Amino acid sequence: MSIEERELRRFVTDARTHPEKYPPRGNSAGAVMPPGVPDFKLSAVLTQIARAHSEFLTGQDKDWVNDDENMHRGPGGILVGDPGQPMEQAGYRTWRRENVATGFDTAEKVVRFWMQDDEVWGWGHRNVILFDDWYAPDDIREAGFGYWKGGPWTHYWTLDMGRKTGPF
Repeated sequence: MSIEERELRRFVTDARTHPEKYPPRGNSAGAVMPPGVPDFKLSAVLTQIARAHSEFLTGQDKDWVNDDENMHRGPGGILVGDPGQPMEQAGYRTWRRENVATGFDTAEKVVRFWMQDDEVWGWGHRNVILFDDWYAPDDIREAGFGYWKGGPWTHYWTLDMGRKTGPF
């Protein structure tokens, strides 16, 4: 993992274990606020997928990337978390989510944005980082952390999360 990806992991872990340090700004209706949830297990394959997605986004123009839905589309134009796409192909079949941010020059700013300034997206970024109802002891929550520098937004950050099911 790159230095930036390690920093993204560190701040996501901090947000999951200490969400009180990241209170929502604005109308917090709909923002989950648990006392803290277990850390994600690092997934090398989700990190590869996240990094590849960040790299892909650097080749797109600002207007395309700035579209909320396009931000989550891969090279084939399909949403990265859809059936048949890289996360599902890697075995994440029952739960997979992705957070993407562009333009932020540090991982700390990205995580603060996802955790504190997400009202416009209905707290979706915050909630998938903190949501723990889908956890069961025999299921492992995993995450991959991707970063790429370049393109029109300069900094591209992707957090891919999933839960593997079935035979391993």
